[in-house]
Amino acid sequence: MGYFKTYRIDGATYYIMEALGVGAYLFLGEDRALLSDTGNGYMDIRKSIAKLTDKRLIVMNTHGHADHAGGNAQFQEIYIHPADMPMLDPAWQKSQTSLLFGYAKKAYPIIIPLLLFFKLQKFKKYTPAVKTIADGHKFELGGRTIEVIHFPGHSPGSVILADKRTKTLYVGDAVNHGLFLFFENSPSLKGYQAALRELAKLKGYEKLRVSHGTTEFPFDFIEYYADFLMRVTLEKSVLTDIPNGARPVFKYTEPGGKYSVPEICVHFTRESLEG
Repeated sequence: MGYFKTYRIDGATYYIMEALGVGAYLFLGEDRALLSDTGNGYMDIRKSIAKLTDKRLIVMNTHGHADHAGGNAQFQEIYIHPADMPMLDPAWQKSQTSLLFGYAKKAYPIIIPLLLFFKLQKFKKYTPAVKTIADGHKFELGGRTIEVIHFPGHSPGSVILADKRTKTLYVGDAVNHGLFLFFENSPSLKGYQAALRELAKLKGYEKLRVSHGTTEFPFDFIEYYADFLMRVTLEKSVLTDIPNGARPVFKYTEPGGKYSVPEICVHFTRESLEG
């Protein structure tokens, strides 16, 4: 069993998933390839990419959290929205890695001891040059265009990648069946709900793909999740043990229902609920 597992989405799109449950998308064009996110960085993702393409590679982060940008040091250049550039600071990445590792020990109790046994360390080679992207930026891959949609919320610089050719939005963590909205710069649940309803007005898209897991969601999941956030109450939520300083993290959950996932949930703070 390898640390990475590759799933073929279509003839020109792949999902490279880590054993810790987060993945990166690889988009192939006629001339270039685009890698969306670099993962935690515990192992060398480039080996998986090399099995799929030898095209010139463009690398970008959907946002700056350590499970999506932790592998940036394996590459010489990356793109990210400027609002998330502060998250690339090594000290911030280290603190995020500690938080996420603590969470992963509970979510992946079998994998974590294995990682510790092999004493895996973050794979370091480069200090990548950083270029910025903004809403409307287009990655031209040759016969295929991937467009950036800035969608702040999960992080200030979170972006969605729109592939009109396949009518798919690759949403990173911006829309998710297990959303985290407990960070200091997270919006209120009401604010996020309003942003989701605006996103749901986009025309020409039929499906969503998230960064955590292989499930393909129909486009109407955006509206569903906005409605879901309206039902969140503190009384129906449980207190988690996610370390978050003086701001305890709560979790509200409903069954996955027609969306083929065990549950749909949101992690939030009292401040994000009441804001």
